Amino acid sequence: MDKLHYTDLLKAHKFFCDMEKRYRFYDAYIAAKDSAAWFMSSQVPLKEGLLLFGWVHTWDPNFKGDLARILEIYSNIFPNMKNLENESLIDIDFSSGSAKHICLVFDSIANCCKSKRYESTDASKMLHAIIPKLFVMWDDNIRANLVGGRRDGKCYAEEFMPRMQELARQLLEGYIQENGGDYDSASDKISQLANNHTLAKLIDEFNYLRFTWKKTLSEIRSISLSVFGGHNT
Repeated sequence: MDKLHYTDLLKAHKFFCDMEKRYRFYDAYIAAKDSAAWFMSSQVPLKEGLLLFGWVHTWDPNFKGDLARILEIYSNIFPNMKNLENESLIDIDFSSGSAKHICLVFDSIANCCKSKRYESTDASKMLHAIIPKLFVMWDDNIRANLVGGRRDGKCYAEEFMPRMQELARQLLEGYIQENGGDYDSASDKISQLANNHTLAKLIDEFNYLRFTWKKTLSEIRSISLSVFGGHNT
């Protein structure tokens, strides 16, 4: 992949919102959810589970997850999720044991069906919904292009997520070189310029355009975007 500039994320976000009208369902879900409810107790309120499943089904009508099973699974992985609660894609240290927590929660959530169906794509969606600053979503096309198509939690935690962190840090370093600041301030600024979507969400949108919709980097960069003092970039 060509070296990316942070404005590629902003242009991809605009492209994504213009072309994929389901983006409104994500925004509505994020506005309606109670983020704290997922970390106050292992017994998540039913309302939060219903909101989560409603959003997942807007993206994947074939999702076969069982809500009662999800809530039971979550109560079992609650200590692991608490360990990840305040992590972000930028700051997490994958060598500190966090990768093991991610692997465990991913595989647990992916086994949310009554059948033996393994919901890899939707597990990434649910985890992102719970901790939007940390988890990056994926699908079959994104996996195939970035990590060879493996679907399990070990691949997600040890290959995909570290690769997404490396990309995120490169993008932020480019912003810092041009505008100053540090990782946190750069991440906040980019998020503000993209309707307050997290860096993890913006990277997902970029991946979705590139690998699921097969849009070229040139097509993404052709989007006119007014940023930073009114300049078209």
